[in-house]
Amino acid sequence: MGFINESIRVLRLTRKPKKDEFLMVAKVTGIGMLLIGFIGTIIAIGAKIIGLG
Repeated sequence: MGFINESIRVLRLTRKPKKDEFLMVAKVTGIGMLLIGFIGTIIAIGAKIIGLG
């Protein structure tokens, strides 16, 4: 019953984010995804150039 009680307690504390909060989280997440993709692409290109891939 501990997990169920903790889950209920957390759900009672949650609230729907305001529009500006949601947009900020969406922007930060999108920038993070683009950055990780860019880094992965650079690593893949580098591996191709030096003959590892």
